[in-house]
This record gives sequence, C-alpha cells and structure tokens, in this order.
Amino acid sequence: MQEETDGALLYYMSCREGDAERTVSDAAAREFHRRYAAALVARCRRICQALGASGHDAADLASCTLAKAVEKAGTFVDQPGATGRGRRTLSWLQQIARNLLVDCLRNPNRPGPITGAQDEIPIEDYSDPEFASLLCDGKSLARDRRTIQLVKEALPTLDERTRTVLVYTVLQRQRSPGRSYMYRGSAEALAQRLGTTVANVRRIRRLGIRALADRVRERSE
Repeated sequence: MQEETDGALLYYMSCREGDAERTVSDAAAREFHRRYAAALVARCRRICQALGASGHDAADLASCTLAKAVEKAGTFVDQPGATGRGRRTLSWLQQIARNLLVDCLRNPNRPGPITGAQDEIPIEDYSDPEFASLLCDGKSLARDRRTIQLVKEALPTLDERTRTVLVYTVLQRQRSPGRSYMYRGSAEALAQRLGTTVANVRRIRRLGIRALADRVRERSE
C-alpha cells in the first residue's frame, strides 16, 4: 500500500462489501492513517483554538474528519506527481475538519457527525416531484425539467429498500454544509433500521442513483 496514491487509498477505504474488500480497505486505512493521522490531529488542534472551541477534542475532530474523507473519496483528485502530495491532501483534510467544526458550532443542537445526534425526517412533508427535484442536484443527475420528470417516473421502479435509502439520504444531505453528506447519527440510525451497515447504505444509494441515471438515459435516447 505504500506505493498507492492518496486517492487510491481513499477509494479502497470506501469499499467494504465483501471480506476481500474489507481486508484491502483496512490495509489502505492503516497506510492513510500512518501518513496523515498525527499531522491532522495537530491541525485540528489549531482549528479548535482558532475558532474558540478549545473545549472540543482535536482527536475526535480528526477521527470524524477521516471518516468524512472516506465518504468524500469520490471528490478527491490526486495531485500529478509526488511533489506536494502530502501538503495538498492535508489541506483537503483540514478544510473538511474546519467545515465539520463550524457546522457544529453554528448548530450545536442539530444532528451532526461530531455529536452523533439524530432526529426524525419529515418525509410526509415532501411529494414525489419534490424528491425527484432534490435528487436531480446537477451532479449525479442533471437538474432540468425533463430529467426531474423522468426521475419521478423512475422512482417507483426501484425496490423499497433502495427508495427508502434515496429518500432519507437526500433529505439528510439537505441539512449538511454543501448538502453533500449525511450526519453520522442519522446514517447509523438508517443503517440500523434497514439491518445493514453504514457502508452498505452508501452502496445502496450509489446503485440507486446509477439505476435512475440509466433509466433517464434510456428514456432520453
């Protein structure tokens, strides 16, 4: 693993479905932690001091940051060449840590990855067209009227568990900075409800989005 890029390590860390994947994932995590854990804790300590949050544990913030980094593995782009790789990765991790702490300080009573708290999602307040509109975020699915309509029509074709994951995750993501991740407590609660793991919830969501994208593409041809 020592020869792998940071991006590759993050990708391996995000794949934990089978025993073989978990073995590779654990090895990647050990190497990534070896490279950055100590330096990240030091940066988290400075972030806590700079934001007047000395009461927060830098080690806990670093741990949440590493977990969030795995969730955001798909957004990380390796620096070409080895020069400056470590500095760039640490800067990326530092930004994640700062966002997590800022969100915690601004919303101390709201569910968050640091507190692990959770609350109920008002699913009944949303209609199918609204769910489709939220899923079409301009990233995984184009945000235009035709795509939103096709996604609305495609949602009933998914199995119940996949629909549940898509609905819960899209609503929870609306509450996070950048609308890009689920809070730790909410993700764990959803996984427990479905009798699975947080990693598998992410996998179900990814496959569900892919299925919707395939359906949209088929109907658009």
